[in-house]
Amino acid sequence: SSPRSSSLHTVMVKRNRQSQNFREGAPLIFGNSIAGTFSENGDDDSIPLGSLVAVYVSRDDAQKHKGKKYKKGKPSNEPVYAHTNYDSSEAAQHHATINNSQLIGYGVYNPHSMYRVRILCHATQHPVLAKDSKRKQKTRVEDHDSEILKSILERKMSDAMNLRLAMNLPSESTDTYRLVNGEGDGCSGLAVDIIGGSTAIVMSSAAWCEVHKVAIVEVLEGLLNDHPSYNGVDIDIIWRNTPSRLKQDGYELSFESEASDEDDTEVIATESSVKYLTYPYSNGQKTGFYCDQRDNRLMVAEYCRDKRVLDLCCYNGGFALNAMVQGAAQCVGVDSSQDAIDAATANAMKNELDPAKVSFVREDIAVYMKSAMNEEEEFDVIVLDPPKLAPNLSTLDKASRKYHALNRDAMNLINREKGGLLLTCTCSAAMTQKDGGQYFLNTVNGAGLSAKRRVTLLRVNGAAPCHTQSPASFPAGAYLTAALFHVGPVGS
Repeated sequence: SSPRSSSLHTVMVKRNRQSQNFREGAPLIFGNSIAGTFSENGDDDSIPLGSLVAVYVSRDDAQKHKGKKYKKGKPSNEPVYAHTNYDSSEAAQHHATINNSQLIGYGVYNPHSMYRVRILCHATQHPVLAKDSKRKQKTRVEDHDSEILKSILERKMSDAMNLRLAMNLPSESTDTYRLVNGEGDGCSGLAVDIIGGSTAIVMSSAAWCEVHKVAIVEVLEGLLNDHPSYNGVDIDIIWRNTPSRLKQDGYELSFESEASDEDDTEVIATESSVKYLTYPYSNGQKTGFYCDQRDNRLMVAEYCRDKRVLDLCCYNGGFALNAMVQGAAQCVGVDSSQDAIDAATANAMKNELDPAKVSFVREDIAVYMKSAMNEEEEFDVIVLDPPKLAPNLSTLDKASRKYHALNRDAMNLINREKGGLLLTCTCSAAMTQKDGGQYFLNTVNGAGLSAKRRVTLLRVNGAAPCHTQSPASFPAGAYLTAALFHVGPVGS
């Protein structure tokens, strides 16, 4: 449940270049940027997890703190700053210090995370909201933390909805999209997908979301009820979380996610007029629907008329289905998961596609490509969209060798006489961000040299625009690269 107290919590950050970033919209405050924390009427040795905090920066340039402590002669990365509890008798002195400081905004505190504060409301971006929050704190509105947080969430989610409406989401052809995208919408650690215009899946990957779950669901429910596209539709809200991300954030789940494996309730998702069977109440691979590739599926499909198409790591068949709808002569989808193959096959039937023209094969894609080469098969368009091969920087070298081999083999299957198109993707942020994106393109170029095929870059895309990003923390939110290449004929 939400922390309920009459305490007022303040985080003072050091005045330096980093705090300049917070003032300009960066949402994450690391421990070593903090000069000190304060709680009026507090009785803990730290600000409690999930508490709403006002974040200030001292106007004193001389305030310098080392931010490191040493144990047994070894440096520790644990930041050190004092936490001060004070009562009403000492309040005037502390208020004077705070009033002489500059308000950065309001956020949620986590004493166990490397991200000590996730800022949800920047005073520079939301001056009226910040002023209102300050007023509520000063007048001691009952349960002010909860009230302030709800008003911030209402504003953020309402802005996110208006932004999607500006992108024509939802529309007649697309009822499935990302409604809230973490830091891109000023809600670090929180994402919401709308599936089929009837279900909202909330994805929590930060401790504050779990602490304030009731408030988040209440605000979302209210805004969806008032949404112009959902008049009379009772949208079902499903809460999901990512235990590994929560653990990184210092939060251990005491129970499993609400969704159970047994519930196979079907929800039909429509994207670019293509229908997909989804199972949002189940936990298997057949559950998910990834709307981040929406624009890329449509873009490549437009080049597929009368072409032979290979969709590698096809998942629920998105690229193949779009290609078929746009008039492809034949499509083959390959995935190592039987659930994915079953889902893709069912989706092809749902869209009444000719089973003689579109088929899905369960096989490891490397094995499939080797045997296709042995049988001298050729394709005009190939999509290569593998799962995350580089979860972090330490796995990047190994992953780049894998990307090299997969792209080389895919190029060897492109029409030898005329050449063709390759849409190659990485959903690894480490790969996408390395050298500003050049690293991945160099990997593909190297694969072209190995395959002895000339490659020409046509375009580089990211995720669909409903996967918003904050310019203040870019490229941290950029994880997907979808690069379209032309692969020249053999010997050209």
